[in-house]
Amino acid sequence: MSQMLRRFNKEDAKGVKDLILSILTQEYPFDKSAYSDSDLERIDEVYGGENESFFVVEEDGEIVGTVGVKWETESDALLRRLFVDLKHRRHGHGTKLIKMAIDFCRSSGYRRIFFRCTDRMADAMRLCVKNGFKEAEALNVSGFKIHKLMLEF
Repeated sequence: MSQMLRRFNKEDAKGVKDLILSILTQEYPFDKSAYSDSDLERIDEVYGGENESFFVVEEDGEIVGTVGVKWETESDALLRRLFVDLKHRRHGHGTKLIKMAIDFCRSSGYRRIFFRCTDRMADAMRLCVKNGFKEAEALNVSGFKIHKLMLEF
């Protein structure tokens, strides 16, 4: 079993899109309306700005995990698209992805990272909290509870 944690490249586009849409459809069908998927058509552009990046975990040629970092302000980054394939969870992929994203944010000069998720994304919330994120806000939006988690350096 070969496994690699690395930056996204254009050849990953289909695998990333398939993974994320599959997870959204299977695990969060009612939350899908709360999240846009327009970035999945242009990952290299959307996450290609200065101090932005997108990371993947590839296992045996298949994309099994993702995380993106988006610029929000000079001091704030957004953590986005934190997903790991269901059959590859509890193997440390999520931890590796989030640590890589945090390291990237630190080296890019960000002072805070924000992550938004719904109640149903309990695994992602636990992973963020385990890595130092704290809840900054919780909003009820169209029948969803959206949590805003924050990590300060």
